Amino acid sequence: MKYRALVAVAVAYVFIVCVTSTVSRVRAATLFTARNTGSCNLPFDIQCYLAGGTHPDPDVIRETDITEDTELAAIAQIQRNPPRDLYHAITLLGKAELYDRSFSVYKNVACATCHVAETGFTNPSSHLAPALIDFPGSVKITNVAGQHPNMRIGDRRPQTYGYAPFMQVLHYDSVQKDFYGGNFWDMRATGLRLGNPAAEQAEGPPTNPNEMGLSDTACVVYALAKSPYASFFARIWGAQSFAVHWPADVESVCAKPGPPPGNNPYPVHLSAIDRGTSNTTYDHFAEAIASYEASPDVSPFSSKYDAWIAGKVSLTASERRGYDLFNGKAKCDTCHSDGAGSGSAAGLRVGRSEVRIAGVLMAATTEPLFTDQTSSNLGLPKNYELPYLYEDVPDQFGFTANAAGPRYTDLGVGGFLNDPTENPNPAWALLAPQFVGKFQVPTLRNVDKRPRINFVKAYMHNGYLHSLEEVVHFYNTRDKFPHCPYGSPGEKISCWPAPEISLNEDQTVGNLGLSAGEEADLVAFLKTLTDGYAP
Repeated sequence: MKYRALVAVAVAYVFIVCVTSTVSRVRAATLFTARNTGSCNLPFDIQCYLAGGTHPDPDVIRETDITEDTELAAIAQIQRNPPRDLYHAITLLGKAELYDRSFSVYKNVACATCHVAETGFTNPSSHLAPALIDFPGSVKITNVAGQHPNMRIGDRRPQTYGYAPFMQVLHYDSVQKDFYGGNFWDMRATGLRLGNPAAEQAEGPPTNPNEMGLSDTACVVYALAKSPYASFFARIWGAQSFAVHWPADVESVCAKPGPPPGNNPYPVHLSAIDRGTSNTTYDHFAEAIASYEASPDVSPFSSKYDAWIAGKVSLTASERRGYDLFNGKAKCDTCHSDGAGSGSAAGLRVGRSEVRIAGVLMAATTEPLFTDQTSSNLGLPKNYELPYLYEDVPDQFGFTANAAGPRYTDLGVGGFLNDPTENPNPAWALLAPQFVGKFQVPTLRNVDKRPRINFVKAYMHNGYLHSLEEVVHFYNTRDKFPHCPYGSPGEKISCWPAPEISLNEDQTVGNLGLSAGEEADLVAFLKTLTDGYAP
């Protein structure tokens, strides 16, 4: 059975690659022509727009300043007036860690670099978000030119970590035949080991070669031990946290970008006892971050919607029509449940106090997450503007991020389930074919949060859509309009490119029959989910 399941995934992948290989080359050529204009050659000359580049992006500079100022303020509070109770202490510690660039190989990227509060904890740049989708990591690439990015960069849009700590530990419901919970677009931060998907998610970026780029989790612990808040960390988690005998070459090892070679997976060479101490400290590092992410600083439930259900304000006529569409004709509630609609999707739907079983509302919530915590394949077209698609040659360290080049296809949850290095439960591999092309249903909270009205955001896991209007129009007309070649004049308006992966495509949406006015009303309601509302 397991062999047949793995073969099924392999066959599906080969089919997907074959049908996309030719169009990948065609679309890539179009992209190069379209983007080789202006002051910087995106999506390749990424360094041009970063701090120190020839045309630094104002949003990037602003993010840099905010990250530095926030980190300094957190450290100042820790040193001058640290909280005495555990809750506020661990939350402050997580904040200091989240804004600390010391946990990247070149000390130039913090967790908060790619997850900015002003944008709902996602990409910080209006210019780079639609052009790059992900945000560049710590490592510059110095040995490439032309049609290859000059920064290491990932393959998906930065997923918000707002409200992420309220996701369940990943589990499979055999009655509903679906996975629930986890973090990351592909759900691979299961939470099984720590009982906290958000903490396990926080452990990923520091050693991701395309993100913070460290070669060993011990490098994070070493940086923590040298941080100005090391004693504060030890006060919370214990004096043993940094009782590690560090090798003489730890600084030089940690100064070289990962990934480590296959024959030396833990390049910071520690004794078994020291490695155990380091691993535990790393877990505590991540748990503090998750605690901060669960706090009102990040997940405050303070939108106009929250004020409305508390009876403090009224929705406008357009917002109320949008709310009714959300829970009715538009079918949003089937995946993004608010605990008050009549969505037909079966399964356990959990906000913080909401339970929906077999489509029946059992207990309403006043703090819905606007996600049913499952995954879905919405039939999105491939986004050929992802620079990750062109990271197909070795960089100066010999690392090739994407050997498949433009032929790469993101299999989503199915790819995670079929990867024995990520999937903690071999039995789940049997289910992989049913989840090829599916990605986690994200929260809709702060989906429109932006620092200014003309700030452009990227949406969906691959950033193909660039506004809520485009998102709603896609859901409404995906199957109504014909398919068209990439770059067609009517693309995203009167036609859509074919889906990247058609297997397991969600048929709930695609031809909703919404008018232009109803699309606008739905967008108006979605904007009520932005935190920080002041009546």
